[in-house]
Amino acid sequence: MTDKPRIGVIGVGHLGKAHVRVLSNLESCELVGCYDILSEKSEAAAADNNTKAFTDAQELIAECDAISLVAPTSEHYKCAIEILNAGKHLFVEKPIAATVDEAREMINLADKLNLKLAVGHIERFNPAVIALADKISHPTFIEGHRLAPFNFRGLDVAVIFDLMIHDIDLCLFLTKSKVVDIQASAAAVVSDHMDIANARLTFESGCVANLTASRISAKPMRKLRIFQTKGYISIDFSAPSAAVYNLLDSGETMAEAPGFTTTVDYGDAGKKIAYSKPNIEPYDMLTAELESFIDAVTNDGPVAVSGEDGLRALTIAAEIEKIAQAGLDKLQLQLR
Repeated sequence: MTDKPRIGVIGVGHLGKAHVRVLSNLESCELVGCYDILSEKSEAAAADNNTKAFTDAQELIAECDAISLVAPTSEHYKCAIEILNAGKHLFVEKPIAATVDEAREMINLADKLNLKLAVGHIERFNPAVIALADKISHPTFIEGHRLAPFNFRGLDVAVIFDLMIHDIDLCLFLTKSKVVDIQASAAAVVSDHMDIANARLTFESGCVANLTASRISAKPMRKLRIFQTKGYISIDFSAPSAAVYNLLDSGETMAEAPGFTTTVDYGDAGKKIAYSKPNIEPYDMLTAELESFIDAVTNDGPVAVSGEDGLRALTIAAEIEKIAQAGLDKLQLQLR
């Protein structure tokens, strides 16, 4: 495709409005319009961004080359199959679908029709992740905390699919390894679904990840700590910022790196710890994510986060929920 792709947005809730805003400002595409089952939402988003509000999803799909799907997760499969069968490329927000089987069908259909299918795991576009990805090799232990204050949005799914799935995807991306064992626990506190969860994932590579997600925290936190041989990296997704620690052998020096760098002696071991705080330049992650999808459509290249990536993250999230729910059921039986 040589011309600017024509793109529409389906689902104009909190995040969908952001998609409309970003796409309306991009020079690399033409925003055709937006649709939401609640017409007042699409009308408001269209008015704010000088685009058209559609009252029929099929009409919008017909006028587009690609669709950004930001509907509730429960609607992803139905909408995605319709979009793909219409011959349109698809960007779908995470999680890719409500079930593993639905995700597989979406992927198979996109492959069959030779269409792009990208999944919105936006932390892959976090400037701290982009800046440090090449410094992470063979992690041995990963610790993640993704905590958020209570919000009525997202309560239709467990916190595992709402928040933890970000860190599941990042762990799969950084380890490039399969999960071979899962331990998990959770609690439903405010909603009817799990509001706080913890999972311990063991990877084929030997790496272990301990992930905690909560949507009932007093203060927000989005951090990932990655330990590897002779090194430790701490990423704060919210800032965004990072700290890098490297263990140096006697006489070894650390190459010049952007940002503040220093070394301290490590006791009598004859080694030093080199600390650096790289300069992380913030940018709009959603813009970067959608521009990446548009580039893949325009130039027929690979998407950054594929349907298979989304399926892998969803598969692990579903297994975590299954194990955690079994623990909750056992606890409830004991309390009767």
